[in-house]
Amino acid sequence: MDDLQAAYEALQPDASQEQIKLTAEALQRRQYMPVMLLGVKDFFLFTREDMLREFDRVQNLDDNSEELKSVIALSSPQEVREKHLLTLLNQYTLLCGLRKSDGDAWALVNELYEDD
Repeated sequence: MDDLQAAYEALQPDASQEQIKLTAEALQRRQYMPVMLLGVKDFFLFTREDMLREFDRVQNLDDNSEELKSVIALSSPQEVREKHLLTLLNQYTLLCGLRKSDGDAWALVNELYEDD
Protein backbone atom coordinates (compact mmCIF):
# COMPACT_ATOMS: atom_id res chain seq x y z
CA MET A 1 0.00 0.00 0.00
CA ASP A 2 2.98 2.30 0.54
CA ASP A 3 3.86 2.09 -3.17
CA LEU A 4 0.29 2.93 -4.10
CA GLN A 5 0.28 5.91 -1.77
CA ALA A 6 3.56 7.12 -3.27
CA ALA A 7 2.03 6.85 -6.76
CA TYR A 8 -0.92 8.98 -5.63
CA GLU A 9 1.37 11.57 -4.08
CA ALA A 10 3.46 11.68 -7.28
CA LEU A 11 0.50 12.60 -9.49
CA GLN A 12 1.23 15.49 -11.81
CA PRO A 13 -0.42 18.92 -11.50
CA ASP A 14 -3.93 19.26 -12.85
CA ALA A 15 -4.94 20.40 -16.29
CA SER A 16 -6.70 23.76 -16.53
CA GLN A 17 -10.29 23.96 -15.32
CA GLU A 18 -11.35 24.63 -18.90
CA GLN A 19 -9.63 21.49 -20.18
CA ILE A 20 -11.10 19.44 -17.33
CA LYS A 21 -14.57 20.72 -18.24
CA LEU A 22 -14.17 20.12 -21.98
CA THR A 23 -12.86 16.59 -21.44
CA ALA A 24 -15.71 15.77 -19.05
CA GLU A 25 -18.24 16.98 -21.63
CA ALA A 26 -16.62 14.91 -24.38
CA LEU A 27 -16.66 11.78 -22.22
CA GLN A 28 -20.27 12.31 -21.23
CA ARG A 29 -21.28 12.64 -24.89
CA ARG A 30 -19.66 9.25 -25.51
CA GLN A 31 -21.47 7.74 -22.50
CA TYR A 32 -18.03 6.77 -21.17
CA MET A 33 -18.00 5.52 -17.60
CA PRO A 34 -15.05 3.64 -16.13
CA VAL A 35 -15.85 0.73 -13.86
CA MET A 36 -14.85 1.20 -10.23
CA LEU A 37 -15.28 -1.12 -7.26
CA LEU A 38 -16.52 1.68 -5.00
CA GLY A 39 -18.61 4.68 -5.92
CA VAL A 40 -16.75 7.79 -7.06
CA LYS A 41 -18.82 10.93 -7.49
CA ASP A 42 -17.99 13.29 -10.37
CA PHE A 43 -14.95 11.31 -11.47
CA PHE A 44 -14.58 13.26 -14.74
CA LEU A 45 -13.98 16.43 -12.70
CA PHE A 46 -11.47 14.82 -10.32
CA THR A 47 -8.27 16.69 -9.57
CA ARG A 48 -5.05 15.60 -7.91
CA GLU A 49 -6.47 16.83 -4.58
CA ASP A 50 -9.63 14.77 -5.09
CA MET A 51 -7.49 11.71 -5.72
CA LEU A 52 -5.55 12.25 -2.51
CA ARG A 53 -8.79 12.76 -0.56
CA GLU A 54 -10.25 9.57 -2.03
CA PHE A 55 -7.11 7.65 -1.11
CA ASP A 56 -7.43 8.81 2.49
CA ARG A 57 -11.19 8.18 2.57
CA VAL A 58 -10.84 4.61 1.34
CA GLN A 59 -7.89 3.90 3.64
CA ASN A 60 -9.94 5.07 6.61
CA LEU A 61 -13.06 3.02 5.85
CA ASP A 62 -13.90 0.62 8.65
CA ASP A 63 -13.43 -3.02 7.64
CA ASN A 64 -17.11 -3.59 8.44
CA SER A 65 -18.38 -0.69 6.36
CA GLU A 66 -21.24 -1.50 4.00
CA GLU A 67 -19.27 0.05 1.17
CA LEU A 68 -16.43 -2.46 1.51
CA LYS A 69 -18.69 -5.39 2.34
CA SER A 70 -20.78 -4.79 -0.78
CA VAL A 71 -17.88 -5.96 -2.98
CA ILE A 72 -18.42 -9.68 -2.55
CA ALA A 73 -16.01 -11.11 -5.12
CA LEU A 74 -12.86 -10.18 -3.19
CA SER A 75 -11.57 -11.92 -0.12
CA SER A 76 -10.92 -9.08 2.31
CA PRO A 77 -11.63 -5.40 2.96
CA GLN A 78 -7.95 -4.64 2.39
CA GLU A 79 -8.08 -6.32 -1.01
CA VAL A 80 -11.13 -4.20 -1.92
CA ARG A 81 -9.26 -1.06 -0.87
CA GLU A 82 -6.18 -1.94 -2.89
CA LYS A 83 -8.07 -2.98 -6.03
CA HIS A 84 -10.29 0.10 -5.92
CA LEU A 85 -7.40 2.49 -5.41
CA LEU A 86 -5.34 0.84 -8.14
CA THR A 87 -8.27 0.91 -10.58
CA LEU A 88 -8.98 4.54 -9.67
CA LEU A 89 -5.34 5.47 -10.23
CA ASN A 90 -5.26 3.75 -13.62
CA GLN A 91 -8.48 5.43 -14.72
CA TYR A 92 -7.29 8.82 -13.48
CA THR A 93 -4.03 8.39 -15.39
CA LEU A 94 -6.07 7.71 -18.53
CA LEU A 95 -8.27 10.72 -17.75
CA CYS A 96 -5.18 12.94 -17.44
CA GLY A 97 -4.02 11.72 -20.85
CA LEU A 98 -7.43 12.60 -22.31
CA ARG A 99 -7.21 16.07 -20.80
CA LYS A 100 -3.83 16.56 -22.50
CA SER A 101 -5.24 15.36 -25.85
CA ASP A 102 -3.03 12.26 -25.80
CA GLY A 103 -3.86 10.39 -29.00
CA ASP A 104 -3.35 6.95 -27.45
CA ALA A 105 -5.72 7.73 -24.58
CA TRP A 106 -8.41 8.96 -26.96
CA ALA A 107 -7.88 5.97 -29.23
CA LEU A 108 -8.55 3.66 -26.29
CA VAL A 109 -11.79 5.45 -25.39
CA ASN A 110 -12.86 5.57 -29.02
CA GLU A 111 -12.16 1.87 -29.43
CA LEU A 112 -14.22 1.02 -26.36
CA TYR A 113 -17.15 3.37 -26.95
CA GLU A 114 -17.33 4.27 -30.62
CA ASP A 115 -15.77 1.52 -32.70
CA ASP A 116 -17.67 -1.39 -31.12
